[in-house]
Amino acid sequence: MSAPTQAFTQPSMSTTTSTDQTGSKTNWAPTAKVSVGILAASLTTLLLPLLSKANIFPEPAQVAALTTLITFVIQYIVPERR
Repeated sequence: MSAPTQAFTQPSMSTTTSTDQTGSKTNWAPTAKVSVGILAASLTTLLLPLLSKANIFPEPAQVAALTTLITFVIQYIVPERR
């Protein structure tokens, strides 16, 4: 029993690349929304242990949800830098 042989042809690959004619460079600096989001998440994470001082002991899922919610609200408030 022999399997039929089939010719394998590779698909042709296009060598055409598009280039940006304006010469603009990519700006990798984070926007204001990204920066404030990182700051909000970090501050929330650092301040949440203070809840234990007030005898409030949230579950880890609640802490994650609170961090996400605070980060979203602060990022929503900050205007987009253009």
